[in-house]
Amino acid sequence: MQQGIGTTAEGGDANISRRTAIYYSASVGPIAIMGLPLSIYLPPYISDGGVVAVALVGLMFSLSTLWDGLVDPLIGTMIDRKSKGDAPHRRWMARAAVPLVLLLALLVSIGDRLEFWALLPLLLLYYSCYSLFDVAHLAWGSALSNGRSEVSARLFGAREYTAKFVLVVAFAAPALAQYLIPDISLQGRIVAYVSLVAIAMPLALLANRKVPGRPVAIEPGFGWRKELKLSLQSPSLLLILLVQFLNAFAFGAMASTYIFFAEAYLRLDQYGSLLLFLTFVGGAITTPLWVYAARKLGKPKGMMLMCSTLIFLLIGGLQLPLAGQLLPSAIYTLILGGAFMGLIFIFGMIADYAPVDAQICGRDRTAFIFASGNLMQKFGNASALAISYWLLGYFGFDPSNAEAHGKTVRNIWGGLPVIGWGLAGIIALFLVRQPWAQVQQLPLPRKAMAG
Repeated sequence: MQQGIGTTAEGGDANISRRTAIYYSASVGPIAIMGLPLSIYLPPYISDGGVVAVALVGLMFSLSTLWDGLVDPLIGTMIDRKSKGDAPHRRWMARAAVPLVLLLALLVSIGDRLEFWALLPLLLLYYSCYSLFDVAHLAWGSALSNGRSEVSARLFGAREYTAKFVLVVAFAAPALAQYLIPDISLQGRIVAYVSLVAIAMPLALLANRKVPGRPVAIEPGFGWRKELKLSLQSPSLLLILLVQFLNAFAFGAMASTYIFFAEAYLRLDQYGSLLLFLTFVGGAITTPLWVYAARKLGKPKGMMLMCSTLIFLLIGGLQLPLAGQLLPSAIYTLILGGAFMGLIFIFGMIADYAPVDAQICGRDRTAFIFASGNLMQKFGNASALAISYWLLGYFGFDPSNAEAHGKTVRNIWGGLPVIGWGLAGIIALFLVRQPWAQVQQLPLPRKAMAG
């Protein structure tokens, strides 16, 4: 089991030092960089290659993310049951690092020239290695917070802030490449982006060595049937997972069609990388404000505020005459990017709920819960990708003549996220009253924790 609240690796202090938060968040760099290319850059890149049809590209990425989602709980259970020693999470991340980098290099170098049957296995392996790295990092953060709401908000807020900062730097690379080489291909922009992994991965592994370990004792499992039964009997866990699915669906719908949106509706394809860059600048600027909201309002209320803000920006902003206008489009994407903060609240809620789940189940399932959250995230992304690309195909979208379908792309790009975040905000409303979700947490009797 995880260490008790007052017995951290930094002494008797139950709080996490700023240094620990910095080192923990520093290792999120590869996760941030290597996650988004699949949802933003790779589908259009594969489509442009012409080897795989547009509709089939959506199906392929949906199948691979669904596979990854199914594998996530297995990875989480493996981390929970096969970890021992002072820093097992660190070792899992190190094992995933090398194959993850090699697979990414293959995808961005030859992915557009591969047939469906050859590309799909690469995607499946890539997603699995990425999940191992990511789930281990999330479980480590939960172990460090040990159910303390203030600490989880601080750790996962630092994680998200660092991720936004890394993405600002990362998306500056293709924007700069496109500025210096106006005729650079989409593959060239992707290579400029992912080349930063060569810096981020070693830094992450070095930072991991500075994060305090948490001794983990191997605990016997109680079978998948009971594992699933206990999960289905927890309304809190089901609500959190549903919010994760809807948030991922909304963001996935925007991310998977953004390149087409910039080209077809904004008619600013030559500035597409710059606009993507600005969305993460906005996120980096506003992250401290959203962390403050998580700490002062509580994470469910913060999630509701974020959903309301995004819906307002999408419905209102897309009524503006943005087509062909660089400055208004840049301001709009900067503001919109400042509201993409769902993971601060969702990861924090999972970390706060994990000790409650341990009391219900009689054993720690932190990595399994985070992996289940990742499963919902992958299902959300896969559903968004499949539906978005199906709708594009249904309405006759042609990547070679994108500007002729500007309004269709705009409606898909903005409409699906409004639905997703609207439902997520409603679901978050039901989490507000859960005892573990209160801003000021107190020790709760066992029965009160059963929710």
